[in-house]
Amino acid sequence: MIPQIGAYILKVHPVFIGVLGAVIGIDLLTLFSVVPYLAMKQGMWVAVGLSVAVGILMVPYTILVKNGRVIYAVVLALLLVVVLAGHQSHGAKRWIGVGWFQIQPSEFMILALILFLTAYFLRDGKDLPMTPSLFLGGAFATVLPAVLIARQPDLGTAVELSIIFSVYVLLKGIPSRVVTIFVLGGLAFFPVVWEVVWTHLHEFQKDRIRAFIDPSSDPSGLGYHTIQSIVAVGSGGWFGQGLSGATQVRYQFLPGAHTDFVFAVFTEEWGFAGGLLFLGLIAYLVWFASRTALECRDPVGFYLASGVMGFLLFSFLINALMVLGVLPVVGVPMPLMSYGGSAMIISLGSLALLLNVRFYSKR
Repeated sequence: MIPQIGAYILKVHPVFIGVLGAVIGIDLLTLFSVVPYLAMKQGMWVAVGLSVAVGILMVPYTILVKNGRVIYAVVLALLLVVVLAGHQSHGAKRWIGVGWFQIQPSEFMILALILFLTAYFLRDGKDLPMTPSLFLGGAFATVLPAVLIARQPDLGTAVELSIIFSVYVLLKGIPSRVVTIFVLGGLAFFPVVWEVVWTHLHEFQKDRIRAFIDPSSDPSGLGYHTIQSIVAVGSGGWFGQGLSGATQVRYQFLPGAHTDFVFAVFTEEWGFAGGLLFLGLIAYLVWFASRTALECRDPVGFYLASGVMGFLLFSFLINALMVLGVLPVVGVPMPLMSYGGSAMIISLGSLALLLNVRFYSKR
Protein backbone atom coordinates (compact mmCIF):
# COMPACT_ATOMS: atom_id res chain seq x y z
CA MET A 1 0.00 0.00 0.00
CA ILE A 2 2.76 2.47 0.91
CA PRO A 3 4.60 2.11 -2.45
CA GLN A 4 1.30 2.57 -4.29
CA ILE A 5 0.43 5.74 -2.35
CA GLY A 6 3.99 7.06 -2.68
CA ALA A 7 4.02 6.51 -6.44
CA TYR A 8 0.65 8.29 -6.75
CA ILE A 9 1.83 11.33 -4.76
CA LEU A 10 5.14 11.66 -6.60
CA LYS A 11 3.49 11.28 -10.01
CA VAL A 12 0.36 13.40 -9.50
CA HIS A 13 1.45 15.97 -6.88
CA PRO A 14 5.21 16.64 -7.30
CA VAL A 15 4.67 20.40 -6.89
CA PHE A 16 2.97 19.81 -3.54
CA ILE A 17 5.92 17.71 -2.33
CA GLY A 18 8.37 20.36 -3.57
CA VAL A 19 6.54 23.20 -1.83
CA LEU A 20 6.24 21.23 1.42
CA GLY A 21 9.95 20.40 1.30
CA ALA A 22 10.81 24.07 0.69
CA VAL A 23 8.71 25.23 3.67
CA ILE A 24 10.28 22.64 5.99
CA GLY A 25 13.75 23.63 4.72
CA ILE A 26 12.99 27.29 5.47
CA ASP A 27 11.80 26.31 8.93
CA LEU A 28 14.94 24.34 9.82
CA LEU A 29 17.26 27.01 8.41
CA THR A 30 15.51 29.78 10.34
CA LEU A 31 15.56 27.82 13.60
CA PHE A 32 19.24 27.03 13.04
CA SER A 33 19.96 30.75 12.91
CA VAL A 34 18.17 31.21 16.27
CA VAL A 35 19.47 28.22 18.26
CA PRO A 36 21.23 25.45 16.26
CA TYR A 37 20.24 22.59 18.55
CA LEU A 38 16.56 23.55 18.19
CA ALA A 39 16.85 22.93 14.45
CA MET A 40 18.15 19.44 15.19
CA LYS A 41 15.25 18.73 17.55
CA GLN A 42 12.79 20.14 15.04
CA GLY A 43 14.27 17.86 12.40
CA MET A 44 13.52 14.93 14.69
CA TRP A 45 9.92 16.12 15.07
CA VAL A 46 9.64 16.46 11.29
CA ALA A 47 10.65 12.80 11.01
CA VAL A 48 8.03 11.84 13.61
CA GLY A 49 5.43 13.97 11.82
CA LEU A 50 6.18 12.34 8.48
CA SER A 51 5.82 8.91 10.11
CA VAL A 52 2.42 9.94 11.47
CA ALA A 53 1.51 11.27 8.02
CA VAL A 54 2.35 7.90 6.46
CA GLY A 55 0.14 6.21 9.05
CA ILE A 56 -2.73 8.56 8.18
CA LEU A 57 -2.28 7.87 4.48
CA MET A 58 -2.64 4.12 5.03
CA VAL A 59 -6.16 4.46 6.50
CA PRO A 60 -8.94 5.64 4.14
CA TYR A 61 -10.40 8.97 5.26
CA THR A 62 -13.89 7.47 5.52
CA ILE A 63 -12.67 5.11 8.24
CA LEU A 64 -10.91 7.96 10.04
CA VAL A 65 -14.13 9.99 10.02
CA LYS A 66 -16.21 7.04 11.22
CA ASN A 67 -13.90 6.86 14.22
CA GLY A 68 -13.90 10.62 14.63
CA ARG A 69 -16.01 10.52 17.80
CA VAL A 70 -13.65 8.00 19.40
CA ILE A 71 -10.58 10.05 18.47
CA TYR A 72 -12.27 13.18 19.84
CA ALA A 73 -13.11 11.42 23.12
CA VAL A 74 -9.53 10.16 23.53
CA VAL A 75 -8.02 13.62 23.00
CA LEU A 76 -10.63 15.16 25.30
CA ALA A 77 -9.59 12.66 27.97
CA LEU A 78 -5.96 13.72 27.46
CA LEU A 79 -7.00 17.34 28.04
CA LEU A 80 -8.53 16.28 31.35
CA VAL A 81 -5.26 14.54 32.22
CA VAL A 82 -3.48 17.84 31.57
CA VAL A 83 -5.81 19.51 34.08
CA LEU A 84 -5.12 16.86 36.72
CA ALA A 85 -1.46 16.02 36.17
CA GLY A 86 -0.08 18.16 33.39
CA HIS A 87 3.48 19.44 33.14
CA GLN A 88 3.78 23.16 33.88
CA SER A 89 6.29 25.45 32.21
CA HIS A 90 6.49 29.27 32.12
CA GLY A 91 3.19 29.56 33.98
CA ALA A 92 1.22 27.33 31.61
CA LYS A 93 0.09 23.73 32.15
CA ARG A 94 -0.24 22.32 28.61
CA TRP A 95 1.93 19.20 28.38
CA ILE A 96 1.89 15.58 29.47
CA GLY A 97 4.67 13.04 29.18
CA VAL A 98 7.85 11.78 30.80
CA GLY A 99 11.27 13.42 30.69
CA TRP A 100 12.10 15.05 27.35
CA PHE A 101 9.11 13.45 25.61
CA GLN A 102 6.27 15.89 26.12
CA ILE A 103 3.14 16.21 23.99
CA GLN A 104 0.59 19.01 23.89
CA PRO A 105 -2.91 17.48 23.63
CA SER A 106 -4.46 20.84 22.76
CA GLU A 107 -2.74 20.71 19.36
CA PHE A 108 -4.11 17.22 18.67
CA MET A 109 -7.62 18.48 19.41
CA ILE A 110 -7.43 20.49 16.18
CA LEU A 111 -7.47 17.37 13.97
CA ALA A 112 -9.73 15.52 16.40
CA LEU A 113 -12.33 18.28 16.15
CA ILE A 114 -12.12 18.34 12.34
CA LEU A 115 -12.77 14.58 12.23
CA PHE A 116 -15.54 14.85 14.83
CA LEU A 117 -17.40 17.74 13.14
CA THR A 118 -17.14 16.01 9.75
CA ALA A 119 -18.78 12.92 11.25
CA TYR A 120 -21.25 14.98 13.29
CA PHE A 121 -22.65 17.06 10.44
CA LEU A 122 -23.06 14.01 8.19
CA ARG A 123 -25.04 10.80 8.59
CA ASP A 124 -24.05 7.79 6.50
CA GLY A 125 -22.15 10.11 4.20
CA LYS A 126 -25.16 12.36 3.58
CA ASP A 127 -25.30 16.05 4.39
CA LEU A 128 -27.74 16.97 7.17
CA PRO A 129 -29.69 20.25 7.13
CA MET A 130 -28.57 22.73 9.75
CA THR A 131 -31.03 22.91 12.63
CA PRO A 132 -30.77 24.74 15.97
CA SER A 133 -30.19 21.44 17.80
CA LEU A 134 -27.49 20.37 15.33
CA PHE A 135 -25.82 23.77 15.69
CA LEU A 136 -25.91 23.69 19.48
CA GLY A 137 -24.52 20.15 19.60
CA GLY A 138 -21.56 21.10 17.41
CA ALA A 139 -21.04 24.30 19.40
CA PHE A 140 -20.97 22.36 22.67
CA ALA A 141 -18.45 19.86 21.25
CA THR A 142 -16.26 22.84 20.32
CA VAL A 143 -16.68 24.95 23.45
CA LEU A 144 -15.96 22.07 25.87
CA PRO A 145 -12.33 21.48 24.77
CA ALA A 146 -11.88 25.19 24.01
CA VAL A 147 -12.64 26.05 27.64
CA LEU A 148 -10.26 23.38 28.93
CA ILE A 149 -7.54 24.65 26.61
CA ALA A 150 -8.13 28.32 27.43
CA ARG A 151 -7.69 27.51 31.12
CA GLN A 152 -4.18 26.05 30.54
CA PRO A 153 -3.89 28.94 29.43
CA ASP A 154 -3.70 28.57 25.64
CA LEU A 155 -6.04 31.15 24.16
CA GLY A 156 -4.62 30.76 20.66
CA THR A 157 -5.59 27.11 20.20
CA ALA A 158 -9.02 27.80 21.74
CA VAL A 159 -9.51 30.49 19.09
CA GLU A 160 -8.43 28.05 16.36
CA LEU A 161 -11.08 25.53 17.48
CA SER A 162 -13.74 28.23 17.34
CA ILE A 163 -12.65 29.20 13.83
CA ILE A 164 -12.79 25.57 12.65
CA PHE A 165 -16.36 25.29 13.94
CA SER A 166 -17.24 28.57 12.19
CA VAL A 167 -15.93 27.17 8.90
CA TYR A 168 -18.26 24.17 9.19
CA VAL A 169 -21.20 26.40 10.11
CA LEU A 170 -20.58 28.61 7.06
CA LEU A 171 -20.34 25.55 4.81
CA LYS A 172 -23.57 24.14 6.22
CA GLY A 173 -25.45 27.41 6.05
CA ILE A 174 -27.47 28.86 8.89
CA PRO A 175 -31.24 29.46 8.76
CA SER A 176 -32.06 33.17 8.94
CA ARG A 177 -34.06 32.72 12.15
CA VAL A 178 -31.05 31.15 13.86
CA VAL A 179 -28.83 34.04 12.73
CA THR A 180 -31.37 36.58 13.99
CA ILE A 181 -31.70 34.91 17.39
CA PHE A 182 -27.94 34.68 17.93
CA VAL A 183 -27.21 38.21 16.68
CA LEU A 184 -29.87 39.80 18.86
CA GLY A 185 -28.93 37.60 21.81
CA GLY A 186 -25.24 38.40 21.31
CA LEU A 187 -25.89 42.14 21.23
CA ALA A 188 -28.11 41.95 24.31
CA PHE A 189 -25.70 39.91 26.40
CA PHE A 190 -22.38 41.21 25.02
CA PRO A 191 -21.60 43.43 28.04
CA VAL A 192 -22.25 40.53 30.42
CA VAL A 193 -20.26 38.03 28.33
CA TRP A 194 -17.36 40.45 27.93
CA GLU A 195 -17.26 41.08 31.67
CA VAL A 196 -17.20 37.34 32.37
CA VAL A 197 -14.51 36.68 29.76
CA TRP A 198 -12.37 39.60 30.92
CA THR A 199 -12.65 38.52 34.55
CA HIS A 200 -11.42 35.00 33.75
CA LEU A 201 -8.52 36.08 31.52
CA HIS A 202 -5.06 35.74 33.02
CA GLU A 203 -3.28 38.99 33.71
CA PHE A 204 -0.72 38.40 30.95
CA GLN A 205 -3.59 37.89 28.46
CA LYS A 206 -5.12 41.19 29.53
CA ASP A 207 -1.71 42.78 29.10
CA ARG A 208 -1.50 41.46 25.54
CA ILE A 209 -4.85 43.07 24.68
CA ARG A 210 -3.77 46.38 26.27
CA ALA A 211 -0.47 46.21 24.38
CA PHE A 212 -2.31 45.59 21.10
CA ILE A 213 -4.48 48.68 21.63
CA ASP A 214 -1.45 50.93 22.26
CA PRO A 215 1.96 49.19 22.29
CA SER A 216 3.81 52.51 22.47
CA SER A 217 2.26 53.31 25.86
CA ASP A 218 4.67 50.85 27.53
CA PRO A 219 7.45 50.05 25.02
CA SER A 220 9.66 48.30 27.55
CA GLY A 221 6.83 46.32 29.14
CA LEU A 222 3.40 45.47 27.71
CA GLY A 223 4.21 46.55 24.16
CA TYR A 224 7.71 45.07 24.02
CA HIS A 225 6.79 41.89 22.10
CA THR A 226 4.80 43.72 19.44
CA ILE A 227 7.29 46.54 18.98
CA GLN A 228 10.32 44.24 18.68
CA SER A 229 8.45 42.04 16.19
CA ILE A 230 7.58 45.04 14.01
CA VAL A 231 11.19 46.24 14.25
CA ALA A 232 12.43 42.81 13.14
CA VAL A 233 10.11 42.75 10.13
CA GLY A 234 10.94 46.33 9.16
CA SER A 235 14.70 46.00 9.57
CA GLY A 236 14.74 43.22 7.00
CA GLY A 237 14.25 45.73 4.19
CA TRP A 238 13.85 44.40 0.69
CA PHE A 239 16.29 41.50 0.79
CA GLY A 240 17.05 40.96 4.48
CA GLN A 241 20.12 41.10 6.68
CA GLY A 242 21.15 37.48 6.22
CA LEU A 243 21.52 34.70 8.76
CA SER A 244 24.37 36.42 10.60
CA GLY A 245 23.19 40.02 10.31
CA ALA A 246 19.77 39.84 11.96
CA THR A 247 20.29 41.93 15.09
CA GLN A 248 16.94 41.11 16.70
CA VAL A 249 17.98 37.44 16.80
CA ARG A 250 21.70 37.86 17.46
CA TYR A 251 21.16 40.12 20.47
CA GLN A 252 17.98 38.35 21.65
CA PHE A 253 15.78 41.45 21.51
CA LEU A 254 12.80 39.44 20.26
CA PRO A 255 11.24 37.02 22.80
CA GLY A 256 9.70 33.84 21.41
CA ALA A 257 11.88 34.06 18.32
CA HIS A 258 11.73 30.29 17.76
CA THR A 259 8.01 29.84 18.49
CA ASP A 260 5.25 32.36 17.78
CA PHE A 261 7.56 34.97 16.21
CA VAL A 262 9.68 32.79 13.96
CA PHE A 263 8.11 34.46 10.89
CA ALA A 264 9.47 37.81 12.14
CA VAL A 265 12.92 36.21 12.35
CA PHE A 266 12.64 34.92 8.79
CA THR A 267 11.57 38.29 7.37
CA GLU A 268 14.42 40.07 9.16
CA GLU A 269 16.89 37.60 7.67
CA TRP A 270 15.43 37.43 4.15
CA GLY A 271 13.51 40.69 3.86
CA PHE A 272 10.33 41.52 2.00
CA ALA A 273 11.31 39.31 -0.94
CA GLY A 274 11.83 36.28 1.30
CA GLY A 275 8.61 36.95 3.20
CA LEU A 276 6.70 37.23 -0.06
CA LEU A 277 8.20 33.95 -1.28
CA PHE A 278 7.25 32.19 1.94
CA LEU A 279 3.68 33.53 1.83
CA GLY A 280 3.48 32.36 -1.78
CA LEU A 281 4.43 28.84 -0.72
CA ILE A 282 1.82 28.94 2.04
CA ALA A 283 -0.79 30.28 -0.38
CA TYR A 284 -0.15 27.26 -2.58
CA LEU A 285 -0.77 24.86 0.34
CA VAL A 286 -4.04 26.64 1.17
CA TRP A 287 -5.01 26.56 -2.52
CA PHE A 288 -4.19 22.85 -2.63
CA ALA A 289 -6.52 22.28 0.33
CA SER A 290 -9.35 24.27 -1.26
CA ARG A 291 -8.94 22.45 -4.59
CA THR A 292 -9.00 19.12 -2.76
CA ALA A 293 -12.33 20.08 -1.19
CA LEU A 294 -13.88 21.43 -4.39
CA GLU A 295 -12.79 18.49 -6.55
CA CYS A 296 -14.03 15.84 -4.10
CA ARG A 297 -17.53 14.63 -4.96
CA ASP A 298 -17.88 12.80 -1.67
CA PRO A 299 -19.44 15.03 1.06
CA VAL A 300 -17.22 13.40 3.69
CA GLY A 301 -14.05 14.28 1.79
CA PHE A 302 -15.37 17.76 1.02
CA TYR A 303 -16.02 18.64 4.66
CA LEU A 304 -12.79 17.04 5.84
CA ALA A 305 -10.64 18.95 3.35
CA SER A 306 -12.56 22.16 4.04
CA GLY A 307 -11.88 21.82 7.77
CA VAL A 308 -8.16 21.37 7.10
CA MET A 309 -8.20 24.34 4.72
CA GLY A 310 -9.83 26.53 7.40
CA PHE A 311 -7.25 25.48 9.98
CA LEU A 312 -4.29 26.19 7.69
CA LEU A 313 -5.62 29.47 6.28
CA PHE A 314 -6.58 31.11 9.55
CA SER A 315 -3.55 29.83 11.48
CA PHE A 316 -1.22 31.34 8.88
CA LEU A 317 -3.20 34.59 8.78
CA ILE A 318 -3.50 35.01 12.55
CA ASN A 319 0.21 34.36 13.14
CA ALA A 320 1.34 36.66 10.31
CA LEU A 321 -0.98 39.48 11.41
CA MET A 322 0.07 38.96 15.03
CA VAL A 323 3.73 39.33 14.03
CA LEU A 324 2.90 42.54 12.14
CA GLY A 325 1.02 43.99 15.12
CA VAL A 326 -2.35 43.94 13.35
CA LEU A 327 -3.75 41.38 15.83
CA PRO A 328 -3.01 40.93 19.54
CA VAL A 329 -0.51 38.27 20.59
CA VAL A 330 -2.73 35.21 21.20
CA GLY A 331 -0.15 32.45 20.87
CA VAL A 332 -1.12 30.89 17.53
CA PRO A 333 1.97 29.14 16.07
CA MET A 334 2.88 29.40 12.41
CA PRO A 335 2.07 25.94 10.97
CA LEU A 336 5.11 24.06 9.63
CA MET A 337 7.42 26.79 10.96
CA SER A 338 7.08 27.50 14.69
CA TYR A 339 9.20 25.25 16.90
CA GLY A 340 7.26 22.48 18.62
CA GLY A 341 6.76 18.75 18.21
CA SER A 342 2.99 18.57 18.62
CA ALA A 343 2.42 21.52 16.28
CA MET A 344 4.65 20.01 13.58
CA ILE A 345 2.96 16.60 13.84
CA ILE A 346 -0.50 18.19 13.49
CA SER A 347 0.59 20.37 10.56
CA LEU A 348 2.00 17.41 8.64
CA GLY A 349 -0.96 15.24 9.68
CA SER A 350 -3.43 17.76 8.32
CA LEU A 351 -1.64 17.84 4.96
CA ALA A 352 -1.63 14.02 4.96
CA LEU A 353 -5.43 14.15 5.32
CA LEU A 354 -5.62 16.18 2.10
CA LEU A 355 -3.56 13.61 0.21
CA ASN A 356 -5.67 10.89 1.81
CA VAL A 357 -8.85 12.46 0.44
CA ARG A 358 -7.33 12.87 -3.02
CA PHE A 359 -6.01 9.29 -3.15
CA TYR A 360 -8.98 7.33 -1.81
CA SER A 361 -11.75 9.44 -3.35
CA LYS A 362 -10.40 8.79 -6.86
CA ARG A 363 -9.59 5.08 -6.61
